[in-house]
Amino acid sequence: MKFTLLNVIEQAGPLVSGSWLQDHIGSLATAAAKARDIEAINSNKIDIAVVDALLSTTPALGYWTDLTRLDVDS
Repeated sequence: MKFTLLNVIEQAGPLVSGSWLQDHIGSLATAAAKARDIEAINSNKIDIAVVDALLSTTPALGYWTDLTRLDVDS
C-alpha cells in the first residue's frame, strides 16, 4: 500500500493539516515506524502523521488540510 508522511501543522481530533514530507510504500505499521524515526531524528520537535497517499504530481507544493490520520493507534 502507499501512504504519505505529513508534517503536521494543525490537528483537530483525527484530522490533520500540514505539508507533504514523503511517500511510503509498505504497510501501515512500517509507515508509522518511519514517521516515528523521522520524529526522533528531529529531536521530537516535529509531529509526523501517516495519511492515505496524496493524489498529486506535486505534493510538496501544497498545504493539505483535513486529512484523516491513520497512525493514531500505531
